[in-house]
Amino acid sequence: MTKIMSSACCLLLLLLLRLPGLAQGFEIRGYVKDVKYGKIKLLDAEDQKTVLGEGDIKGHAFIVRGKLTHAQPVTLCINNGSKANMFLENTTYQLQTAYLGLNGRQLKGGHLNTDYQYYLHDMTNPSNPDRTAEFLATHPDSEVGAFLANYWGKYPYTRVKAFLDAMGPHARNSWYGKLVVQREDIMSRSQPGRVVPDFKALGVNADTINYNRFRGKVLMLDFWASWCHPCRMEIPHLKKVYQAYHEKGVEILSISVDAVDAAWKKALGQEQMPWPQARDPKGFDENGFRKIFGFGSVPFGVIIGADGKVFSTWDRTGKTLEQLLDEALAQTK
Repeated sequence: MTKIMSSACCLLLLLLLRLPGLAQGFEIRGYVKDVKYGKIKLLDAEDQKTVLGEGDIKGHAFIVRGKLTHAQPVTLCINNGSKANMFLENTTYQLQTAYLGLNGRQLKGGHLNTDYQYYLHDMTNPSNPDRTAEFLATHPDSEVGAFLANYWGKYPYTRVKAFLDAMGPHARNSWYGKLVVQREDIMSRSQPGRVVPDFKALGVNADTINYNRFRGKVLMLDFWASWCHPCRMEIPHLKKVYQAYHEKGVEILSISVDAVDAAWKKALGQEQMPWPQARDPKGFDENGFRKIFGFGSVPFGVIIGADGKVFSTWDRTGKTLEQLLDEALAQTK
């Protein structure tokens, strides 16, 4: 009986190993009719450097094997010349092509590449991110849609949220989908209505500056860095805003994401900003103020109402800073 059970277990394991997407990874068997010898390479489509698999062409035929940590877009190259974009998963494929006729539709096997080729060639909308929204409307549960949502949905929050809402449960739980879920969660922390936590930052004199100092007033948080040229260009405007709105009850707190204290203080000496200054001791690390307020770049502004809740973000588009401050002040009356 034990031998029978052992044999059955071995047989089951062999069957499982043959299933697409399991231990064997991916395999592409192909034929290049006008190339007798050479090399096939699979590159990560996002960096165009990482080699995910390669194989030799011998007598026009080739086999490329590898294993992916997650389904993803790749660039298939023949002899570092002819290239085509494809979406690869851990399964088996067939590819029949000519050197100059290579295209992604020729890769047969795996439904995700079919979805990806539809996105690349058959969409009616020519531009992104609208093209991604169109794809998600017809393919809500495709991992390709999750990849597109992650790639094209980095900003603003409304776009990230719309893409996430359009994704089905399978897409959300995919590798790229989880990145979108995580991004939406972080970015939601600076959305209107969120109660601001009592954060603390490092003051110029190594003292602690916390939010409690500003409670009851409209507060503009200005996240910047000495190395950020757009941030520095914005400072003359902020000086005018401070002069016009400080007596109305508006405070500004600039929080630098400089990692180097000396660089920050040198910039302070050059800019001479008359409002409170602080620095995130963690610099631009994602576990510092970036995590608290969900931003991925600077300059970034957050306007906090007198009620201690986020009133708005200021991303230098849409309404002016003055308009937002006027509205925040009107809310306190």
